[in-house]
Amino acid sequence: MDRRTPTLRLTLGLAAILSLAAAGPRAKDPTPPPAPAGFAWKSVASIKAAFLVPDGWFFKEELRKDVRGIFISKESIDQSGRFETGLTVNVFKNKKDAPARARQYIAEQAQGGDVVNLWEQENGALKLYGARLHVTHDPPAFTEHVLAIGNGKTDTLYVLMFESPDKTWDEAWKKGEVMLKDFRLDDDI
Repeated sequence: MDRRTPTLRLTLGLAAILSLAAAGPRAKDPTPPPAPAGFAWKSVASIKAAFLVPDGWFFKEELRKDVRGIFISKESIDQSGRFETGLTVNVFKNKKDAPARARQYIAEQAQGGDVVNLWEQENGALKLYGARLHVTHDPPAFTEHVLAIGNGKTDTLYVLMFESPDKTWDEAWKKGEVMLKDFRLDDDI
């Protein structure tokens, strides 16, 4: 299966996220601040979340079995069936010991490429683990940032992955960094 096909993929792992000290979810913040220039907030009622979407990018949501997938991509998934640059958010509910699973996920993904950075952070009931990887064994070479968030109160696991081929990474990351620095998750989900 193509790694950039919009399927819900917990086992895919060529992952990462740059350590962003102020980054991550803002729990129980019902009203997001004004979006930065070039972005708009997209509320996702099914998981009580909100994400920044760059102007001109595409949004798709789907449910497969017990996993909800959110896709924010530069390319239209509906037209091509895949994307090269974008953010994937997978939400797994009822995952016993979600914080430990989040840590395990990042540890497994860190084996899939050259690790640039690993980090962890807490935000209330949410335990965050992140990694940034450069992957060369799956042409074309690409960089991927992954954030795995375990909610110890609700046993929900969130996996956020931003990826882009190396040839467009610098420009793509200007948007990806904004998307991953500020998003909203309800820690009661």
